[in-house]
Amino acid sequence: MKRKTILFALFLLSFTAWSQDTLTIMQYNLLYYGNYNSAFAQCYESTNNTQHKDECIRTILSYVKPDIFTVCEFGATQTLQDDFMRHNLNIYGANYWQSDKIINYANEAIINHIFFDSRKLGLSKHVALRTHPRDTDIYELYLKTHSLAYGDTVKLVCIVAHPKAGEDGAGSRYAQMQTVMNYVSQNYDTENVLIMGDFNLYGASESAYQVLTRTHSNTNALFIDPLANLGGVGEWNNSYQFARFHTQSTRNDDVPCFSPGGLDDRFDFILMADEIKFSYKHLRYVPNSYKAIGNDGYHFNQSINQGYNYAVTSELAQALHDCSDHLPVTMKLYTDVPGLGIDESETPALEASVAPNPANDATWVHFFNPTEGEVQFDLYTLQGQLLQRQSEHFGNGSQQYEMDLQDVSEGFYLLRISHSNGWGQTIKLIVR
Repeated sequence: MKRKTILFALFLLSFTAWSQDTLTIMQYNLLYYGNYNSAFAQCYESTNNTQHKDECIRTILSYVKPDIFTVCEFGATQTLQDDFMRHNLNIYGANYWQSDKIINYANEAIINHIFFDSRKLGLSKHVALRTHPRDTDIYELYLKTHSLAYGDTVKLVCIVAHPKAGEDGAGSRYAQMQTVMNYVSQNYDTENVLIMGDFNLYGASESAYQVLTRTHSNTNALFIDPLANLGGVGEWNNSYQFARFHTQSTRNDDVPCFSPGGLDDRFDFILMADEIKFSYKHLRYVPNSYKAIGNDGYHFNQSINQGYNYAVTSELAQALHDCSDHLPVTMKLYTDVPGLGIDESETPALEASVAPNPANDATWVHFFNPTEGEVQFDLYTLQGQLLQRQSEHFGNGSQQYEMDLQDVSEGFYLLRISHSNGWGQTIKLIVR
């Protein structure tokens, strides 16, 4: 008999276990994602392969588990957007990640973009400001709550910007941010607003940073840096003093497409309006939740995967190294509005486990069935390919199901267990 060992652990790619009273925001420069037309940056399929980037992105997403995922340097085609969601977000039974159609007034090869969990959020408006060299995208989201008292009135505006790079681009960065601030002052001066992106700022003295964060620049609106009281604001370019806040570059070696030099710049940001900082309108920043994923403070001018990384696993450090020359930045927001997120009827209630562990050619799935109905067992590869599907009708209460594994080769797999009423759970399997 062929011997197989199956190791099970919760993978969380079903995303159903995420907190229902917080939102996790993630901003990431994906480094010419899906764009192979940049001779200047030498970002070709051989040097910046999209399929490999997808593998890294799935690893990063399974760690961060964002509810809102904004990106820079995303290839400007609708097909690429659809493929990205199919390969990285709406996988393993998930079908709730949404986005919006691309707006590209500047006709650039790379753009900003947003993806969001439609169980928690809806999109009411997408505006693109015609800024140089790329448009600035403004996404007006609303929280989906169960309380009729709030309806869709709890608004969250996400502004995604990617100003001009280089030390000679300071004037262009200032002009772009001034345009953004003028728009915010006129339209969102009392709303929950985040501005995020790869700002390419070399220090807090830059006029672009000043126009965002100083009240004298725009009396009706300003943004607060989550790191302002933590020592993260100053002249961070190539300064060891700011080592734990740097987000660029993930590599020390000089290779095509990726910027070299190791971590020595804070280019990537999520800034918040004072309405969020002080919770004027049902959303509040969770203190100390702002992070540059993978930065442990010990990789100044080094590759993120060099030696031991105290912040993340070696697997995640490698994914961050390979995916982009930027680190993603994240933060959490708390809402005091009841009922954010998934209906109780959609929450996982199967409490599934598998035994024996290890197993040979078959194993038993044990679960609690909340109500009589059809239960489906889908086995996927980590790349999202469905290998086998089995289903059976069960009564309510504690149940067990023998799963045939004779035709399963060695490797890593995901078992998605789903009920006809919408309950579900995903379990990770390693077969060897």
